[in-house]
Formats: sequence, structure tokens, C-alpha cells
Amino acid sequence: MRKILWLILIAALVYSGYWLVGAKSTERAIAGWIAARESEGWQAEYDDLSTGGFPLRFDTTITALSLADPETGVAYNAPRLEFKSASYAPTALSAVFASGATFATPLQRIDVSHDRADADLFVDAGPNLTLDVAAFSLENVTLTSTLGWGVTLANGSFNTKRSADNPLTHDIRFSARDFIPNDGLMSALNKDGILSDRFETLDIAVTATFDAPWDIHALEGQRPQPTRIDIETFAAQWGTLDLQIAGGFDVDDRGTPTGKIALKARNWREIIEIATATGLIPADMKSLALRAGQVLAGLKGNADTIDAEVSLSDGMILLGFIPIGPAPNFSIR
Repeated sequence: MRKILWLILIAALVYSGYWLVGAKSTERAIAGWIAARESEGWQAEYDDLSTGGFPLRFDTTITALSLADPETGVAYNAPRLEFKSASYAPTALSAVFASGATFATPLQRIDVSHDRADADLFVDAGPNLTLDVAAFSLENVTLTSTLGWGVTLANGSFNTKRSADNPLTHDIRFSARDFIPNDGLMSALNKDGILSDRFETLDIAVTATFDAPWDIHALEGQRPQPTRIDIETFAAQWGTLDLQIAGGFDVDDRGTPTGKIALKARNWREIIEIATATGLIPADMKSLALRAGQVLAGLKGNADTIDAEVSLSDGMILLGFIPIGPAPNFSIR
């Protein structure tokens, strides 16, 4: 009996030592990464970094985190950020994001508040921490921009899974329910009063291939850029508007897409009005886009519905040789 007690005691001491080494190694790795960014000219600072969760977990908390990349102009500030993992499975992580964070680019700052924003992450073992699977859950999220727009999301989910055939390819899914623009944005988008006060549904399923892996280095320098995007589903419904897109295209190093997509849009004139109000279509191209839309709708004989294949080429969306409007740019800052 005494030998058994000694064995239990020795095992407990060994495991406690393992946990302490793991906890301190986690803290040193995060602190070292932040210090490395600061030495490269970033703004990179925090108030406190600590790890708890003994004996079964490594729960690391960072408070008052501020990161700003001078090369891209992207900055992130969070009052609190938590990373959690089981001590026996350190590559399976969960992250909890505190409300009150800000995300900034050279064009705007976005304030983020929410009831829930967390993620489950599975990364490869090793120093690069290459992302394999990520699943984000969102509840009652509010985004407010210094440009004057704002939106609220009742609930949403974002998932990405790395392809087994190509480590640079990810299957990406996003869904949102009750996506509500603020009053200022609604007044700009809903001049004719045809829209409901909320975006009822938005479902996106795409496969995207990038020029580099999504790993720890993606946070340190240039983000991986898409080289190919295949849209399985893009379905959006907002009041009387109904938009569906499918197809695929290549993306060059400037973020310009080249390919073909199938487009089905009900009440398409209002979609053009919205795209013009948000700047997706320049105001001086609105008349041309409306004329092109009439041509597209006439192909099927229904003046209110577009059901056609369009091309993406040279930075434009084209019907044959007729430009409908500028194609979106897919560069990631």
C-alpha cells in the first residue's frame, strides 16, 4: 500500500512539473512573439499575461492587448483575449474574444461589441501552428464604423477546414441570420422603402486556395492571398431581394478575379441601387449597369429577374463585351 501511495505521489509531482513547464512555455511563446513584433516596429503591448487551469487545462489570458502592423496599417485592440486547451491536447485550442474590441485599417476603425464571440481551433503540432480547422460562433454582434455605417448580427457562424488534397486550400462556410443595418445605413440603402429592416438570410459556401498557409507567420507579415475561389453557394435574401451566385475564378497578385459566374437576382434594380449607395458600383456607372441589367433580364423574358452567366475580366463584370460594373477586389490586407 505504501508503494502505491509513493507511486501516486511521484506521478502527481511529475505531472505537476509537466503542467508548470507547459504553462510557462505557453506564456514565454506568446510574450516572445509580441516582443518580436515590437522589435520589427509594430505597436505590440499588453497589461498582463497569465496561465491557469491546473491540472487539466492551459488557460492563458491576455489583457489590454494592442497590435498594429505599420506595413499594412491594420490594428487590433482587445480588452481581454483568452486561449484554452486541454493539457493533454495542446493543439486543440479554443479562443474567447471579449466585447469592446476595435479593428482598424487606414480607411476606418470598427468598434466591436457582442454577447458571444468564440472559436474552436485545431492547428498542426510544431512552431508554425498551421491552421487545420476553425469554427467561430457569434451572438448579438454589433459593428460600428467611423465611416458612419453600422450593423447588428443576431447570430452567425464561420467555419473553415483545410483540404486533405491541397494544404493551401480551405473549404469555407459562413451563415448569418437577422443581419440588421443601422438607421443611417438603412436610409441610404432603402430609399424606395422596399426592404425589410433586416437581412433575413446570408449563406456562403466557397473553396479558396491561397498562395501561402494560414499559420503564425500570417499574423507577422503579409496575409496569404487567394489564387482561386470556387463559389458553391452564395444566397442572400433581404425583403423582396433575392440574390444567388455560383461559379469560379482565378485571382491574380493584384486581387483581380478572372472567370465566370452564374447570377440569379430577383428585383435586380434594387440590388444595383444598393450597390451604388454602398460604393460597390461607382455613381457614374449606375446607368450603364441598369441598361446591362435590362439586357440580362430580357434574356429570360422576366423584367424583374436576371438569370445569366457573366464574366469577370480586367477588373470588370461583363455581359459579353458590355461592362456591368467593377469586379470586387479580393486582396487581403
